[in-house]
Amino acid sequence: MKEFVIIDLEWTSWKENYNKRKDTFNRRKVWQKKEIIQIGAIRFNKYYKILDTLNLYVKPKFNPILSNYIIKLTGISQKIIDQKGNSFKRSYKILKKFCGTSKIFCNGDDYIIIKKNLNYNDMNDNKVKIKNIRKILNKKYKIPKKFLISGIIHTYFGIKFKKKEMHNAVYDCMNILKALKKIKFSFN
Repeated sequence: MKEFVIIDLEWTSWKENYNKRKDTFNRRKVWQKKEIIQIGAIRFNKYYKILDTLNLYVKPKFNPILSNYIIKLTGISQKIIDQKGNSFKRSYKILKKFCGTSKIFCNGDDYIIIKKNLNYNDMNDNKVKIKNIRKILNKKYKIPKKFLISGIIHTYFGIKFKKKEMHNAVYDCMNILKALKKIKFSFN
């Protein structure tokens, strides 16, 4: 049976990186690299049945101390990174094994962040193919852009969760999966 994977990432960020009027406008200093600190992934089948989940914490290489901004946004503490974090190289290897031959999707620019982190770590993986579904969700399924953020996409469909979660990669994967199931997303 064909399997699919949704991935979502959290990466280093600082409060001054974003313009308050437009969240997508990025104002990073050269040293403020977009280093992955969490990788979330859900593997599922064509019936949207979850087969496995993955939650990895990643130690940033260039900015090993998390900003207060990203700690508050994600709930990922410095202690979690220090105690549970792996190197990006190890985390990427675990992610690749988890994905296997599954078709991989993300909602947004996470595939670009993975490529940046491969570059930061002197790695290359020309075989990685991650399909960004955000444009498809907007154009084909008519989901307004303001709802296409992974952490809130479920609200467009009136889907509620029992507990309030932080901005978290696994939680965001779950949101995306619930939205895909609701619209009967075509994986072709």
